Amino acid sequence: MQPPDAVAGWDDNLNAELYARFTRDYPFYADTSRDLAERACLPGARLVVDLCGGTGATAAVLLEILPSGARIITIDAAAAMQAAGRRALPDPRVRWITARAEDAARHISEPADAVVCNSAIWKTDTRAVFAAVKQALRPGGRLVFNIGGSFAGLPAGAKPRPGPSLNELITAVAAEQYGYKPSPGPRPPAPLTAGLVREQLRAAGFTVLATETVTHTGTLEEKRAWLSIPAFARPPGPFTYEQRMEILERACARADASRPVSTAWLVVTAEA
Repeated sequence: MQPPDAVAGWDDNLNAELYARFTRDYPFYADTSRDLAERACLPGARLVVDLCGGTGATAAVLLEILPSGARIITIDAAAAMQAAGRRALPDPRVRWITARAEDAARHISEPADAVVCNSAIWKTDTRAVFAAVKQALRPGGRLVFNIGGSFAGLPAGAKPRPGPSLNELITAVAAEQYGYKPSPGPRPPAPLTAGLVREQLRAAGFTVLATETVTHTGTLEEKRAWLSIPAFARPPGPFTYEQRMEILERACARADASRPVSTAWLVVTAEA
């Protein structure tokens, strides 16, 4: 079943612009896009699908890698994200399609050499997406995607932390200065573990080539910029965006800026 927030918050102009700015100012999306592109084996590719492509950060990297005559179809359900992407990446080799990932096969009229999905597949009905991608790929084409560690059920790091995380500081500031009392939210979707992903891919007709855990290390400033994007701003509850930004700035003032921020990712490579 598709998570209820798969599009909520994304089809918003402010969110799209801040998200696009983040992808330009910080290396995370460029780095993860290059990693996925390498795993997709793109030399000689003629058509690549950027699934849940947002504002085109992955498409921009693919344009640097693919042969000059290759084309990209980028598919995303949020029109605001794609509008921001078109402004930033007005390249005729990129075709923008506003559609759900589950419906991708309906919009791809010729077999694709690869489908890449960066940081978003967990927000979809993965069984339906894998079936659609299998239909869209040529025999031997690759599907490559990554899943954030919390959504993949990856264990937390074993090292003891030297202090509170930025998320913990945000909660503390909100409690102290705004009377915030955390309450249980909706139950999160079941994690897309490596085992479950392999099972779903095989059921869709794929051969799973690899599942690997990788780590991304960033900075406090990168994390602050990430949490400034409305879709990620915290804490939940009856706060305005401006209040969340005030809380974020006060939390950052308490944080150790020299401490790296590391996240784990499950990266999956499969072949049709």
